[in-house]
Amino acid sequence: MFSNMNDSTREAALTCLCNEFKLNDKRFIKKNWMIGGRIPEEYQERTVVIFQNLLREQAIKVREIEVKL
Repeated sequence: MFSNMNDSTREAALTCLCNEFKLNDKRFIKKNWMIGGRIPEEYQERTVVIFQNLLREQAIKVREIEVKL
């Protein structure tokens, strides 16, 4: 799901994960969780929910832009 996000949504996702799981290093999350595919099992379900919500918001924004054009 992370690969389907645009840059601003990815940044929001990393921020949300840091806040949700009380972590400080976005680079660690990106490198180890997203690129490395090693999201801790206890965080996987909540991560999926966060990503689904962010992708839904991204899709709505894209549709709004297309309508305005």
